[in-house]
Amino acid sequence: MDIHRITGVIKDYPWGNDYFIPKLLGIPSDGPMGEYWMGAHPSGDAKVEGVVSLSHVIEEDPERILGPETFGRFGSRLPFLFKVLAINNPLSLQCHPTKKQAEQGWLKESRARQEGLSCNYQDDNEKAEIIEAITPVTAMCGFLPLDRIKENFDVFIPSSSRKFGLVRDSIKDIFFALYGLGEDQKTEVLWEFKSNLVQKNDKMKTGDFLTYKGVAMEALDEYPGDIGALAPIFMNIVHLVPGEALYLEPDTLHAYVYGNGVELMSASDNVLRGGLTHKKVDLGELSSIMSFEPSCPEKVAMSKDSCGRLAAPVPSDAFLLLSCRKGDYVVEGPETAILLAVEGDVRISQGGETLLLKKGQACFIPYCAGSYSMSVESLAFMAKVPD
Repeated sequence: MDIHRITGVIKDYPWGNDYFIPKLLGIPSDGPMGEYWMGAHPSGDAKVEGVVSLSHVIEEDPERILGPETFGRFGSRLPFLFKVLAINNPLSLQCHPTKKQAEQGWLKESRARQEGLSCNYQDDNEKAEIIEAITPVTAMCGFLPLDRIKENFDVFIPSSSRKFGLVRDSIKDIFFALYGLGEDQKTEVLWEFKSNLVQKNDKMKTGDFLTYKGVAMEALDEYPGDIGALAPIFMNIVHLVPGEALYLEPDTLHAYVYGNGVELMSASDNVLRGGLTHKKVDLGELSSIMSFEPSCPEKVAMSKDSCGRLAAPVPSDAFLLLSCRKGDYVVEGPETAILLAVEGDVRISQGGETLLLKKGQACFIPYCAGSYSMSVESLAFMAKVPD
């Protein structure tokens, strides 16, 4: 059988929760587990049948494993990275580069890498991404309209806004005014912000979702002194119910805040941070790749593919996210994909043989496997290279 079980890599990021990934994988809880990587990225290379790395399997015969078209576009590299996210506290405010920006940044930092210095770019690839909620998810994504930002500043930091001249004629100027404050000034702004948040009777949560106040209070508690805690009053708050998905263009400032889901992205680990982090923040480089235009995030419109799987189409030639609810599916023709059983078993049949995936188990489906069928007991997700 050409389809093989794979074991991913757990990332114990401190913002992760301590229950979702352990329960999914059937392992003991040992502190926060933020992400579970399934792919062939150097920072987290999955193991095939628990023995050899997925990247090694691909490199042995990339055209056969990935298919001629994918090999022609991406070489011997699996072009996507598939993850499970388990979020307990806000991730850093971040933005990712386009392909051109990543290539330029990677080249610019070549000497710094050779000298072992800290760099912004981990590879020369773009990083577009999509998240689909398994449980309710709260996120921040893109800037609010300029007038809304000004109104929020008048409500939550009126004294600081006037004192430090924070209200400007463009979102970019407001952003730089905020991030250009001295430490004592930031402390004063954040104290006024927290005081006004506490005085308002607004709820911290609505059902399973964090409100703007809940997000702000979480950020203030987790990252004291970080001006990024103001993000809930200058960015959009987005809520995803299970089954809903959000696509993020590479130049969009965003942060996942709470909940559990699957994430699929270009095979890149390029992250430019803008706050809510103890890691490096390079404001100049961040602003060079980030869009300061206001946006109105739209959830991805789902549609069924020819096999009956629910697809979340996005403008990327590197990845396509699919969900498979209870039922039987016949996939005609070859595809390069990773399949994850999230609830219940999945049985995959190919060439007269059957592979059983229990909850939390995943497999790699190479192009050379050709047609196959699968029976999904409850819920599975797939990451594949688009046709």
